[in-house]
Amino acid sequence: MAPHVTGERSMKTRWKVLITIGAFVLFLLAIVGTVLLVNEAFVMPFMGNRVAIIPIKGDITLEGCGSSIFGTYQCARVSTIKKSLREADGDPTVRAVVLDINSGGGSVVASRELMRAIKNTSKPVVAWIGEAGASGAYYAATGADRIMAERDSLTGSIGVIMIVRHYYGLYQKLGINVTVIKAGKSKDIGSPYREMTEEEKEELKEMINQIYHDFVSDVAKNRNLSFSYVENISDGTLYLGSKAKELGLIDEVGGIDDAIQLAAELGGIEGEPVVKGEEAREEISILDLFTRGVRLKWAE
Repeated sequence: MAPHVTGERSMKTRWKVLITIGAFVLFLLAIVGTVLLVNEAFVMPFMGNRVAIIPIKGDITLEGCGSSIFGTYQCARVSTIKKSLREADGDPTVRAVVLDINSGGGSVVASRELMRAIKNTSKPVVAWIGEAGASGAYYAATGADRIMAERDSLTGSIGVIMIVRHYYGLYQKLGINVTVIKAGKSKDIGSPYREMTEEEKEELKEMINQIYHDFVSDVAKNRNLSFSYVENISDGTLYLGSKAKELGLIDEVGGIDDAIQLAAELGGIEGEPVVKGEEAREEISILDLFTRGVRLKWAE
């Protein structure tokens, strides 16, 4: 066989191999491009410039949202917020978190559980208080690295309240009799069917005082303040954002954009941060915030 024929075949073989490799590379690039378009979470960590906004709206609760004749009201379910915090922690494109708070408080255990979850988040967290971040909502916010509020936001209200409703007077007027059979003198403490004894009032007051002590203690620790100082300003008073700043209950006064910028700085984002989850923000009224009924909750 002539030498030039062999060389020609060898050249054709090399071209076929190069074309095959090129086609395979283009195929891989097409797959990677499609994945990146569909799921932005595949962006490399060094490209992360996002601030995740997580809403905390309405009554803070471990359970689902309650309802009335007017429909289901908005609530901040702790399990949902914890899931969002975990997702933000595990997302390489997210560098910091902003909590968008508009809540008048919630149950004792739920508020404390949320505070712990916020405190345990590894990425920087800025709590921003909008219309209100009072009582249990403020308690939860103290788990953040920084707290920011509008000048006229309602915050503070550090205290605990228990409301016991009694119906025995109405029952007497209606001729309704209730018989309670119990084992243990305190088993029906707080019963709406009879008047509460002074001993029972003292028993419940002791419980409330312990919860109040824990509340003040945690706020003092989270805000790097003394227990006596926090206790002195913790009589259930609502403070405007500007006053809360003076008292050291929050770090900065500003709007949501300021909170996002602060979070970006804490997260080491250079340039304009990309906001993730802003569509989840939803405003609720002051009436919604302070008309939640639970048996035992942070003072509102």
